[in-house]
Amino acid sequence: MVATTAENLSVFKYVRIVTYSVVFITSFFVLTAVNAIAADWKLVPSINLTETYSDNVKLAVNGAEQSAYITQFSPSFSVTASGQRLKLQANYVMQNSYYSGINNEAKTNHLLQANANASLIQDLFFLEGNANITQQNLSPFGQVVENNFNLSNNRAEVKTYSISPYFSSKFNNNFTGELRYVHDSVVSGSLLSSNSQSDSLRFGLSSGSAFKTVNWGLNYSHQNVHYDNLAPLTTEMTTVRLGYQISPLFRLTSTSGYEKNSYVTLGEKPPGYFWTAGFAWAPTQRTNLIFNTGQRFYGKTHALTFSHRGRMSVFSVGYNEDVTTTRGQFLIPATNNTSAFLNQLWQSTIPDATNRQQAVDNFIRDSGLPSALAQPINTFTNQVFLQRGMQGSIALSGVQNTIVFNLFNSTREPLSAGLEAAAISGPLSKDRQIGVNALWSWQLSPRTNTSVSATYTEAKIINTKESTLNGVKNITKNLRASISRQLQPKLKATLEVRHVQTDSTLVFGNYHENAITLFLFLGF
Repeated sequence: MVATTAENLSVFKYVRIVTYSVVFITSFFVLTAVNAIAADWKLVPSINLTETYSDNVKLAVNGAEQSAYITQFSPSFSVTASGQRLKLQANYVMQNSYYSGINNEAKTNHLLQANANASLIQDLFFLEGNANITQQNLSPFGQVVENNFNLSNNRAEVKTYSISPYFSSKFNNNFTGELRYVHDSVVSGSLLSSNSQSDSLRFGLSSGSAFKTVNWGLNYSHQNVHYDNLAPLTTEMTTVRLGYQISPLFRLTSTSGYEKNSYVTLGEKPPGYFWTAGFAWAPTQRTNLIFNTGQRFYGKTHALTFSHRGRMSVFSVGYNEDVTTTRGQFLIPATNNTSAFLNQLWQSTIPDATNRQQAVDNFIRDSGLPSALAQPINTFTNQVFLQRGMQGSIALSGVQNTIVFNLFNSTREPLSAGLEAAAISGPLSKDRQIGVNALWSWQLSPRTNTSVSATYTEAKIINTKESTLNGVKNITKNLRASISRQLQPKLKATLEVRHVQTDSTLVFGNYHENAITLFLFLGF
């Protein structure tokens, strides 16, 4: 009987059992050997208190608006640990909102962003993990919400986590190798999305510094995604990389390999060979350009990344294509992370990393910036899709002024059969999202600053078989102005006014909102 059971277990089930055992043992080791790891720990609690008046708190269609006063009490804390063998950062916020004027409703939202990496066996065995809780819009064709004040049916809580034990080692200067197992999970509070877990096995081998002119790499990945109410999805990819160093500043690059996916396809069969060719150019330490073009099973593919950092400016532009899923997009970190982008901007003027991060955090909070710059909405769907996206950002900083400008253009084309989870965009539909965001911040005095921002986004359904959905379009405009004042060393106040307007071809898609909010932030 034991033998029969063992034969029925897949390789990934064995790996999962072993991994859970390893995680338990290593977690115990980490918790009982903090002194040996010798990390510097820091805990910072804080409290946010806000009072908001909105003339359309539910973003209802024109003529059906409901006004409300919203009181929000949000205790929070951040934890950091920094040592030679442990790096940890976690931020948690509990937003408690109370509404007067609409049946005295109340709700609580949780926000979490945490990541950690521990060196369990020095220079050999590591444990990496992260966890996130966010609130996300279900579709760009509903009430698009940028905060947690409004009450909207187009919003859901998304919880993700991943844990990854891995071996990584350098073999002299000849090559480096890594063997990694990843278990992750995506859970949504929406009935329109299926919860899922996945198990991945990844292997990588690449040349070391001994290879001066020709460098190489070999990568293999295998992933099984297990959905609660859907058929499982399996993906597999093998990649060989080759590079040729023409000069210290210029390098030719190429990849080739084979990919295989298990989903039921709508067009070209997903198994197939692929290749890319391109170059990497870094004329200075502050400028970098990478370009690739090639072929995959769906046709031609291209990728571009360019970045440049000046003393008081930073600029980046990129284009990429990828076969992905909604859950996959939730699990990867934002490529246009606001904090990382502003860190580059102030790298020259604020050399100390800790002080610079504090300045960035204060600027994001005072200006009402999101964790990621303007980007397309990750529509909830159970389909595999081809995503093509272009993103550009620029920031300029002076003695008293900071300007941030960002734009994007993204299209999604379904590759697999299935039902569209966000039903308003229809089954098997292709959509395009474009957006522009601009922010100007002015430091009036050492304790007072003001900011003005404007955002324009457009979402449109194109080339769908459902004729009634062809040309469906939503245009959203958002204007915001705020002023912040440091009242005491640990107390800051911000007054913000905003106007939101959405024009839609859908019958009940037009709405607008005017709101004013007073923020009080108390640190300890």
